Amino acid sequence: MFLFTATLFALSLTLGNNPALNEVEQVTKYSSRPDSAKIESTLSFISNNLTKGRLTGTSGNLIVSSFLRDKIASMGMIPFYSTTFSQSFKVPGDSVIGRNIIGVLPSLYYTDKYIIVSAHYDHLGMLGGKIYNGADDNASGVTALLTIAQWFSQMRYNREGPRVNIIFALFDAKESSLAGSDYFANNLKIPVSNIKYNINLDQIGCTFAPPGDKENYLLYVADSRIKRQIRSKLELLNKFHNLEIDIDHSFYGSPAFYEVFFKTGDHYNLSKAGIPSILFTSGVHMHTYKPTDEYYFINYPVLINRIRLIYLLTHELTTM
Repeated sequence: MFLFTATLFALSLTLGNNPALNEVEQVTKYSSRPDSAKIESTLSFISNNLTKGRLTGTSGNLIVSSFLRDKIASMGMIPFYSTTFSQSFKVPGDSVIGRNIIGVLPSLYYTDKYIIVSAHYDHLGMLGGKIYNGADDNASGVTALLTIAQWFSQMRYNREGPRVNIIFALFDAKESSLAGSDYFANNLKIPVSNIKYNINLDQIGCTFAPPGDKENYLLYVADSRIKRQIRSKLELLNKFHNLEIDIDHSFYGSPAFYEVFFKTGDHYNLSKAGIPSILFTSGVHMHTYKPTDEYYFINYPVLINRIRLIYLLTHELTTM
């Protein structure tokens, strides 16, 4: 505890002695006034009945993929070593074509290093005549990714970063055995050694499964090779920026559940490919994989707080 407090004190002294606009201020100014209305409208559009649950290969899924392509292009990104933001693939064992939407925000100055921020945009579609809109799973993660991408895009426009290239990957067919992320991981156009981290966002909008008694919470699982490092950085950022998030580093205190849950998302395919990976989530709850997973159950103030922490961590990892 003394070491942690001393680190914060030393950091505050360093920042206070800097007469110029210091790096912390440069970073936080982009997330200090989040556009709440835009975040809510984006999430509700993705999970609207119009998109009919976004099942891979359906018209609703195509509506969202087109929407995401436009969003990525409007932020000044470039395609991922291609002429298009869409990466088409065939879902194994099926005739359905999936579409990953991939954009790269180039670093301010040349580097061959990358970080991946990812989220899947597909969901279950319609079952038994009911629409499974998947507001939390995973319109929330997609909305968070787009928000983070917008902040980094503004940073680059102002020539204040980022220091590495950031790949924003929106995966399709997660609900079809992680097919989209599997195809992406097996068809990389850059050496795996050049990719520093993957940060995956999946189901981060609700507050129904807290590890304690606070609704302002966040869970994550990470590769064993980076668990200690990520824990240290999250604790420091959470404290320094007064976010007051109850961060669960142990996944409800269950090492077995921690390992099992790490293998259930798109980050696992990237981890298997050799990319140190992290999943952020708010946990499984009573609406997960139910037609009741609707936008009105999203806790937007908490979601925005989580987005800020993940953005700050992403920036911190770009500087390493």
